[in-house]
Amino acid sequence: MGGLPHYKNSKAAMNLYEPVYLNLFEVTIVPPKAVSSWGELVIENIRSIKGLEVDKVPDAAVEQIYKGAKRRFAASLPDSTTVDISITFEVNLNENNSMYVYKALKEWCDLIFDPLTGAMTLKKDYVGGPLTVSIYNRVGDIFRQMVFPNVWPKSNIPPLDLDYSDGKAIYTINDFQFAADYWENIII
Repeated sequence: MGGLPHYKNSKAAMNLYEPVYLNLFEVTIVPPKAVSSWGELVIENIRSIKGLEVDKVPDAAVEQIYKGAKRRFAASLPDSTTVDISITFEVNLNENNSMYVYKALKEWCDLIFDPLTGAMTLKKDYVGGPLTVSIYNRVGDIFRQMVFPNVWPKSNIPPLDLDYSDGKAIYTINDFQFAADYWENIII
């Protein structure tokens, strides 16, 4: 006779399996050599990361119809073989009254195109990396790591939206995008 599930019927409960917490992660980014103001403090200001779409399959885009019955097949290629990673940074002032996070990202963006001078560089000069995302458990054991060997800024730094009415708002660089051509997906 069937009944309600019991605690003892759960393998996860009986074996004391831990859930995956979405706030237990660390991001490290190595900028290009020409970016001088980068530092560990920039990494400390990361609030969130999105766009880690490393699991890709081709879409079911190929269809055939035989006597009204449709059959679908996976396409021969995925839609994209690249990744755009979005990172949200909170911006602080250091002891020199410098917005060091903004300054570091601006220096990196200026390697691609400097809007004040029109200067541009080659990909070998503006690419940084690796960008590494390590996801770990409550005691710090890494169980998944995504390594993006070559990354560069893909989006503009958003402007300051100043507002007298909100005394709690801080400057946040939301969804700043980095482009990546390939990656290593290490799953323990």
